[in-house]
Amino acid sequence: MSSKVIFVIAFLAVITGIYGVADTLFNATESTTSETEIPAQAEETYVTFWRAKTDVRKGETLPAESVERQQVTLSEALALGIKKDVELSFKPTTLMNTMVKTDELVFPEYQTTKDQPGYLDLLISEGMTLYPLTISSKNMIAGYIKPGDNVDIMAISSPKTNLSNTTNQLEEFEGVKATLLLSQIRVMSVGNGDSEAINPQVNNNGNGESTIVIEVKPDDLARLALAQRTMYLEIVRSQHYQRQPEANVSDVVPNYSGIIELRGTEKGNLGELF
Repeated sequence: MSSKVIFVIAFLAVITGIYGVADTLFNATESTTSETEIPAQAEETYVTFWRAKTDVRKGETLPAESVERQQVTLSEALALGIKKDVELSFKPTTLMNTMVKTDELVFPEYQTTKDQPGYLDLLISEGMTLYPLTISSKNMIAGYIKPGDNVDIMAISSPKTNLSNTTNQLEEFEGVKATLLLSQIRVMSVGNGDSEAINPQVNNNGNGESTIVIEVKPDDLARLALAQRTMYLEIVRSQHYQRQPEANVSDVVPNYSGIIELRGTEKGNLGELF
C-alpha cells in the first residue's frame, strides 16, 4: 500500500474521530441547556379558614367545637374571597356580632372583643336594658350569686318609714309587708370585680349594701327606681314557688293585729274606736 493511500485513510480516521467527539459535546451541551430552561415547579400555597358546623347566634361566644378547620390551595381560597389564613378567637369574652348558619364561613370581623365598641349591646338580650341596683348585702352569701345567674328581688315596704337605707330601724309595723318585686332577673355583674365589661360605679359594702347590674325590661325601670328609694331590697337565686311569696307582720309575729286604739279627747268627741 502506497504512502498516499495510508495518509488518506489516516486523515479520514482523524476527521471521523473529531466529528464524533464534537457531536458528543454538542448533544451534552444541548441536554444541559434544555434542563436549565425547564422552570422548577413552584411550591403550592395553602390557606386555612373556618366553616360553621352548627348555627352560631349573635351575642354568643364561639366554641371551638362549633366550627371546622378547612385548608385549600390559594387559588381555591381566592375563589371564595379569602387571601390569607383566617384566625378566630375562642376566648369566652369574645362575642359574635352576627348570626352565622351551619356550613357558612366564619370570619374575624364577625366577632367583637370586650374592648371594642358595641360589646355591651351584645351582652344584653334583645329588648332588655341594664340597671344598677343597690341592695342589702347582709344576707348575701359570698360567691353564691354570680354573673349569668337569675335572681328574684324581694322587697320589704312600710307605708310610714322609708326603708331604702339599710340602717333604718322600724318603730311601727303597721302596714309592713314583704313581697316579690321581680323574678327571673339575669345578673350581669356583682360588686366591682366580677366583670371587666360591666363595672358598677357604686359599692357601699361598709354600709351593708352592694350594687349589682341586672338586665330588665324597660317597662320595669320605673318600679325599680321607686323601689330602690323607698324599700329594703334583697336578692335570692330564682326559685319555683308553690304560691306567690308574700308576708305581713302578722304572719311572723304571733298575735300581732296592727290595729291602733284611738282614744278620744278629754271632751270625748271621738270616743274609742275599738
